[in-house]
Amino acid sequence: MSQVIMLLLFPIGLYFYIQERKARPAYEKVFSDFNKDTKDNDELSHKEKIQKYKDMLRKNEYKIIETTDTGVTGEKKIFSTSLFAMGVGVYFVGAIIYLSYFYYIQSPHRVVFDTQERK
Repeated sequence: MSQVIMLLLFPIGLYFYIQERKARPAYEKVFSDFNKDTKDNDELSHKEKIQKYKDMLRKNEYKIIETTDTGVTGEKKIFSTSLFAMGVGVYFVGAIIYLSYFYYIQSPHRVVFDTQERK
């Protein structure tokens, strides 16, 4: 019975992986819209904008790796449950490979908020 469940996890994980890939631009758009709205807000001082950027990163569980006079950079590793489920679907070998990749190789997703206009 457990073998049947594991075999079903691969196509289910594949379906959700495709959904994750489709949702990624919307995820990144949230940060770019927040950056644009904050940057365009003339009522906030420069320090308040930097603080809003930091709060946004903390709220989304990003680790703040750099704070400068002009911006904030944060990063976070994003765990893919669908890839893990696909790994379990191939009798746990893929799950071990994915976990190794996640912890040792995968580069974190980086978000850079900048208050200055780029030229």
